[in-house]
Amino acid sequence: MTRMEPADSRMYWLSAAIPNDQFLLYCFVDQQVPMADLAEGLRRRAGRVADLCLRVCDVPLSLDQPLWVHRPVTPDQVVVHAGADTWQRCLERVGSLMADQLVPTRSCWRLHLLGPVTDTPRGPAVVAVLQIVHSLGDGRRTSRIARDLFGDHELRTVAPPERDRLPPALAASSAAVRGGLAMPVRVGQMLWRGMCAFRAVRDRPPSARPGYALTRLNRPSGTQRALRVIVGDRTMLPAGDTVTTGVLTAISIALEAYLGRDVAPIGAELTIGRTRDARARNNFRNAGIDLHLEEADPAERARHIAAEMARAAEADDEPARIAERRASDTTPAILSHWGTRQFDPDRRPETVTGVTVVSSVYRGAADLTLGGGPVQFTTGFPALSPAQGLTHGVHGIGTTVAISVTTSPEIMPDVDRYIELLRAALERVATIDGRQDSGGPSESPGPDRG
Repeated sequence: MTRMEPADSRMYWLSAAIPNDQFLLYCFVDQQVPMADLAEGLRRRAGRVADLCLRVCDVPLSLDQPLWVHRPVTPDQVVVHAGADTWQRCLERVGSLMADQLVPTRSCWRLHLLGPVTDTPRGPAVVAVLQIVHSLGDGRRTSRIARDLFGDHELRTVAPPERDRLPPALAASSAAVRGGLAMPVRVGQMLWRGMCAFRAVRDRPPSARPGYALTRLNRPSGTQRALRVIVGDRTMLPAGDTVTTGVLTAISIALEAYLGRDVAPIGAELTIGRTRDARARNNFRNAGIDLHLEEADPAERARHIAAEMARAAEADDEPARIAERRASDTTPAILSHWGTRQFDPDRRPETVTGVTVVSSVYRGAADLTLGGGPVQFTTGFPALSPAQGLTHGVHGIGTTVAISVTTSPEIMPDVDRYIELLRAALERVATIDGRQDSGGPSESPGPDRG
C-alpha cells in the first residue's frame, strides 16, 4: 500500500462533485486484426503496467490520506464496442462514455476499443480510448501510462509489493489509527505553514487578475456531449511559436468571431505542468491567460499570449505560491476532505479564470503500435464543468497535432460552425511567420493538462 499524496487525494475527492475522468484517444492504422485478439493482447500488456494495477482504498473517517492498493487486471477492463464504424459515430460513442465515470475504489481505468473506423482524419483506423481517473495522474503521467500500454518495450510482470500482503481493509484501519495519533502534530504543522503562507502572500505585490465576465459558454452543459477533432501536421502552426501559443491565438480569433466582436475581454484557463519534481501524480496548476482581443494583428496577439504564458509559468515558482502549496499539503486529510465536500458545483460564480479551458500535452514520439498498426494521431477531451461548457485539447505525437473541442448541444447547438471558425483561424495564424518543416519535443506543447 502507498499513501496518496495530498494533491492526488484532493483530485480524488473532488471527482465526487465534478466528474473528471480523462479520455485519451489513440488512432492506429487498421491491420485487420480481430478486435477480440487486440483486446486480449492489451489485457495481458496492462497486467505488466504498474500504474494499471492499482485502485484506491479509503481510510476510515479520512483520518489519513487514501491508499493506493494492488488490484489485478480483470477482463472487463478492456471493452470492445461494436457499431462505431465511422468517425462521427466513434466520437458520439466516446461522448456517451463520459456519462459512465469510473469508481476509483473499484477500478482506476478502462480501455475502450472501437472500430475499425473507415474515415478518421487520417484514414481507416482502430481507435483505442483509455479512460482513467484523474487521481492516477495528470496529462503527462497518463500519457506515460499509455506509452507503456501501447509501446513494445519490455515490461516486467507486476506483483503485489510485500507491504501489500496486508488486506486493504486492515491496512486502511491501521492508517486511520496512525493518522489519528499524528493529528496534533499535523494540525501544528498546518498552522505554522499557514502562518508562513499568510506572511508571504501579504508581502507579495498584488498581481492576480480578478477574472473574466461570464459568457454564454459558462453555464451548466447538461449530460450530452459533442466532440470534434481537427488533425494536422506541425506545419499548420507558425514555426516561431510553440504549438500551445499558436493554438491559443487561433482559439482567440475563433471565439471572438463566435461570441461577437463586441465581446468583453476574454481569457483561457490554461493548465500548466510544473517543472519542479514532485511526488504527486498531479503536478500542475491552472492559470488565466488573457487572449488580448484588443490586438487585431495575429502576430502581435501571439506575442502577447506567449508573454502571458511565460509570466504564468514563472509565477508558480514565487515564494508566496510555494508557501501556499506547502500549507495546503500539510492540512490533515480529514479537513481537506471536509473542504472538498463543501464545494457546491451548482453555485454560479461571478467570474471565471477563463471562458474556456485549454489543455496541452505532447505525448512523445510516434512509435506506438496496436496489432502491428502504427499510431496515426492522439487526442483527448478535457472535462466540462458547471462553469465551463467549452474545452479544448491540444495533443501532439511525433509531428502530428490534434486539436479537440468538447462541448454540449445545450452550450453549442452549432458546434460545426465553431469548428469552421477555428479552422479558418488556424489558417490565418499559420501565415504569421512561415511554416515549420519538422516537429518534435522541442516545439511540442509545453503546458500540460492534469
